[in-house]
Amino acid sequence: MLNRVLRGGLAALGCLLAAAVVVVAIPAPHAAEPVPVSYRADLAKLTRLAPYPAVAPHGLPASWQPVGSGLAVGGANGAGTVTWRLDYATPDGLLASLEETNASAAAFVRRMTNSGSALAPSSVSGRTWKLSVTPARGQRSMYLTSPAGFTVVVTGNAGWPELRQLAASLRPIAARP
Repeated sequence: MLNRVLRGGLAALGCLLAAAVVVVAIPAPHAAEPVPVSYRADLAKLTRLAPYPAVAPHGLPASWQPVGSGLAVGGANGAGTVTWRLDYATPDGLLASLEETNASAAAFVRRMTNSGSALAPSSVSGRTWKLSVTPARGQRSMYLTSPAGFTVVVTGNAGWPELRQLAASLRPIAARP
């Protein structure tokens, strides 16, 4: 009887050791590389629905990969709002996002910049952008608000040169009937 218990205990211990070897020997998978996405459907819908002069990037190099897009109508920004988010993996492997909406400018900017600290404004392609930084998150942000009632935010952990490049690429989208 004692031999049987001892053999069972040794067998269980052997299984645990084998499992430990497998866990240690096989490396854990790393986070997957961002997968490029198409944002054409969101852009087409934005063109039809936006009650403001929507903008989109034009002429960015192929090394800028779109990795996320989302269009919200109403929702958290309130009834009658249209909000578009377009995320890019930059050539340096960082994130740069375009956020635009006709929602309340102050609340939207505060949320998109994570209540960043204001920096001196910067001119990009003849437009003066307000800048902010949120060091605890490694986030830099540039934003424009228009008297016509829309706001554009370029934000992410990308460096200032890349954020400026994204901002400089923005062009109005022609409305479709």
